[in-house]
Amino acid sequence: MEIRKSRMEDIERIMCVIHEAQESMRANGIPQWQDGYPNEEVISQDIKTGNSYVLVEDENVIGTAYIVAGHEPNYDYIEEGKWLNDHPYVVVHRIAISKNYKGKDCSHQLMAFAESLATNSQLHDIRIDTHHQNLPMRKFLSKLGYHACGTVYLNNGDKRIAYQKSF
Repeated sequence: MEIRKSRMEDIERIMCVIHEAQESMRANGIPQWQDGYPNEEVISQDIKTGNSYVLVEDENVIGTAYIVAGHEPNYDYIEEGKWLNDHPYVVVHRIAISKNYKGKDCSHQLMAFAESLATNSQLHDIRIDTHHQNLPMRKFLSKLGYHACGTVYLNNGDKRIAYQKSF
């Protein structure tokens, strides 16, 4: 398996992985990503900015994530807690793994890659958020050493639990 920057020709397969993740969340009663987000336009923009990555095995896209070093405006206001620090950080969004690769450490590989990108950028903090009902993701993040810091709000007003790891 390898991780590389996404290319425009990856969009169809990235969307398949995202649709599988949406279906899995729906089947597990998690309302995250059930409103048509993320769509092809969002993924296309991620690729154009150079911040979309794919996990590939035998030329097949099996996972995806948006990883960027920089400021996330939705993280400016946090309630019911606080960030671990105010240091510059890397943000991870839109992480998804193909249903055929669940339980095979693929999400861990993408998060480890995010940490290596952070380190290469002289950053030592990663922030990520998830829906409060997305218990598998919350458990996964805690297992990786991420701390639940509080609640943030997306542009549409949806609440998310915000996590941070400082290393």
